[in-house]
Amino acid sequence: MKITVLKSTVEEALSPILKMVSNAKLPIDCHPTLTFQSDKQRITIGCTLPEHQLSIVLLDAVFDEKNTAFDVNLDMFRRLLVSAKGIRLSIEQDAAHVVLNCDDRFIGQLVPMTSKSDIKFAIPKDADATVLPTNFANFLLQAFTCAGDPKDRLALSGVNVSSKGIASTDGRQLFHLPLPLQLKNDVTLPQSKNYALLKCLRWTSLAHWKTTNGDWMFTIAGDCFSYTAKALDTRYPNYLQIIPPLETCDVKITLPQESAESLLSFLDKKTSFATLTVHSDRIELLEENEQDNSLRPGMFKAKCSGPSLPQEVRINTCYLKQFLKMGFTSLAFQSKSQCPLVSSAGVGIYMFMPCGFVRHSNVPATAPAQEASPATISNSPATNTTNIKIKEKTMSEVTSTTSINPTIANPVAFNRTQPVTPSNPLEETISSIASMREQLANLEARLLEAGRKIKAALIEQKQKERLYADATRKLERIRLAV
Repeated sequence: MKITVLKSTVEEALSPILKMVSNAKLPIDCHPTLTFQSDKQRITIGCTLPEHQLSIVLLDAVFDEKNTAFDVNLDMFRRLLVSAKGIRLSIEQDAAHVVLNCDDRFIGQLVPMTSKSDIKFAIPKDADATVLPTNFANFLLQAFTCAGDPKDRLALSGVNVSSKGIASTDGRQLFHLPLPLQLKNDVTLPQSKNYALLKCLRWTSLAHWKTTNGDWMFTIAGDCFSYTAKALDTRYPNYLQIIPPLETCDVKITLPQESAESLLSFLDKKTSFATLTVHSDRIELLEENEQDNSLRPGMFKAKCSGPSLPQEVRINTCYLKQFLKMGFTSLAFQSKSQCPLVSSAGVGIYMFMPCGFVRHSNVPATAPAQEASPATISNSPATNTTNIKIKEKTMSEVTSTTSINPTIANPVAFNRTQPVTPSNPLEETISSIASMREQLANLEARLLEAGRKIKAALIEQKQKERLYADATRKLERIRLAV
């Protein structure tokens, strides 16, 4: 067999394969091989590892033998390719040798090996498959930024792909993007650096199946590549149950683009807690520094609505940063119960849990001051007294084990170990039942509206059918008259 191809084409196709091998944790006795395989239309190079398989098409390659496959040592082939100087590469294979030439100059030879295909990487005919929409790779990588650590819970470390779309969560934040995927069953893709390697290529389809050994496998295919790996064999939680309807979120915040950029630059790079106060024309953030117990206030223009403004909610700023980095600018939550903060005015839905109860603020509504660069409240008692008088706040509870005394004027004197008053389970149950009834009522109204629209569409369709029949009869009469 003889293959003639541009050297740059081979280098471009070999790059993601080498990166996949370098990212994999291989046994000491594992020596990866490079597989050359041809069919009637194209030739591919690829590598098979215990958990991954990647093959890349050699575009514009010319070969003289069909349906042939052979392997060579991957590291030795890479070294010969690096040492080659020229434009056109020639690879000739016979029973004993694989000879490499570049621009008709000999650069080396390798020992061919019989290609051994692992049956678990073969896609069965009954595999559950779907066509992927454009830009699916970027959606997947964005979803992985909200996934959890596999050491905490394996299921939450991956991204779930189903007919509902894609979703990821770590138990405290969730990202969901509805997509038209024709999958019968869902599949959870594990974390891997290989998705980023293939992002520049065009993804066209996804298939998954269960092998005879009980392993779940998946394949992402494109115009010039195919990537197969093990999927997570675990059940993914029903995330749709915890996404509250936007109709029940009565406090809404919309940030102008310049305010969103200012807020993102204001937030500390380290994880911290803050109290978010919602006014009708702005939001105010009081961020805490856990190292020196100092406070850092910030004020940002926003269009807000809700009952009895201002409202307060205590949050973890790392989720607010994630919210802004993903391009969201609107946020909503419920004022009467503790529920996630949700945004849908963007690509998908992103939500995260607050750190404390949302409640009506006791702070009187005041005219907003001129927006300025945020300052840090120092630990000096004199400075703290002045700053607290300028911006007096009542902090909401953090969690069941952490609280802040709202009467303390000096941030140094914060006591983080004061217990909060335990909530009443009966009141929480009644509130949950009321919320569920409201959701059912909304769902019933939406179903009735959908039924009315379907009836209207049927009536319109019947009218069109009658008009079509009338037109057909008239044309027939004209034809007969002629």
